[in-house]
Amino acid sequence: MSLEKLRALMRTYTPGRRVRIKDEAAAARRDKVPDGVTEGLILKVIPLPSTSASDIPGFDSFGVEVEIETSPGLFDSLIVSTDDVEFGPLSLDQLRRDLWRRIVNFPRSSGIGIDFPPGAADDGVIDDVRFRSDALGRPTDLVASVRVPVDPDKNPEGIDVFCTDADFIQCVLRARKSSD
Repeated sequence: MSLEKLRALMRTYTPGRRVRIKDEAAAARRDKVPDGVTEGLILKVIPLPSTSASDIPGFDSFGVEVEIETSPGLFDSLIVSTDDVEFGPLSLDQLRRDLWRRIVNFPRSSGIGIDFPPGAADDGVIDDVRFRSDALGRPTDLVASVRVPVDPDKNPEGIDVFCTDADFIQCVLRARKSSD
């Protein structure tokens, strides 16, 4: 899959976006989705294994990992096909409420386009989100402003925090931990 196709998929199924799990999909996953839980947040887009009989393994469809609150303060996630979720209106204010102070992980592969300083952690905290605009002013990718802690003992300049903007191809939204 080309990077442009992946970006288009990520724009449609934006991590942090609220979705409603269709009734049939929720009913089929009662082991994970309690009665009354109808919505959650997209954590990431997942390629689903091919169902074709071809000898070449591949992906012919995509799913989303959806974080659900199974009861107050308790979270779980499940993977459902993109056909099994419905979107509500896309609201930047709702995205900001849902993503503020959430943790993201940076996989640190060589092509994510962020120059991390020495001693930077692998996780960061979202301070804000906004849509990047294309040349015509149309919103494109969701961009998170992220604060990444830096170990000042490992940084020659002694900095203790690094701030950057990242889209969800560069970082992964982490699932919330359940409160104890």
